[in-house]
Amino acid sequence: MLGRSAIVFSIAILLASPCATAQTRAPGYELADAYFRKGNFSSAYLTALPHAHAGDARAQYMLGLMSFHGLGPIARDRMEAARWFAQAAGNGNGDAQYALAQAFASGDGVPVDKPRAMQWLERAAQTGQTAAIMSLARLLDEGIEIPADRARATELVRRAADLGDTRALFMLGERIANGVGAAKDPRAGAEWIRRAAERGEPLALLKLAREILADDSAPPADVIEAHAYAAYAEELSLGETKKAAATIKGELAQRLTPTETATAGDRLRVLRAKRS
Repeated sequence: MLGRSAIVFSIAILLASPCATAQTRAPGYELADAYFRKGNFSSAYLTALPHAHAGDARAQYMLGLMSFHGLGPIARDRMEAARWFAQAAGNGNGDAQYALAQAFASGDGVPVDKPRAMQWLERAAQTGQTAAIMSLARLLDEGIEIPADRARATELVRRAADLGDTRALFMLGERIANGVGAAKDPRAGAEWIRRAAERGEPLALLKLAREILADDSAPPADVIEAHAYAAYAEELSLGETKKAAATIKGELAQRLTPTETATAGDRLRVLRAKRS
């Protein structure tokens, strides 16, 4: 069954980026976008509303997000959110298409309709919406609603990685290293994981740090690198990943001298600069 667990990124993740997919903005929409990003939702609503009524897909998607979460002057209303998502989706906004797929999968503001959820998910993936691409890959992995096809799933993960999704970079490395939907190549997989770490993907940073921690014979230079990776993962993550990173960082610190710890701090600053 296609449900909340099958579509792996929530609408809440899109809240910080109401304009992530390529659309032509109506003149003046940039102001509504700026208000939204600063958390001034009342001004964002007032500025976006005329653009939404004029057919601007980004403005429609923004109002859908505001209705979904109950932001600013808008009461939380999932039916109203679905209405705005549907308008924006029909106008080609990939984020809205993904949000609408989630709505139909879970019954948020619309009746549950799994076939329509799949249709919108596939359309969102076609626009390059990376959360939709990754969700579709997971469905193909698990054979949910569509026949299982791990090779196609891996190609979708590769596409999301090519579009700059750091989680996809990490997952592609894991799949290649373990031969999931691709020829097994641990060395190539490790290189993808390292790329993800250099781009600031917490799971990749944590994996590399954990591997060095497990190696009692690792040279100091590697331990320094691992400490920087763990520290950066701690900064960038939440919940259990953050806790795990903090634990690994503490254990690695016990193997470093004060001078080496300072060097790890320098390496951490380099990682931050690369991501910015």
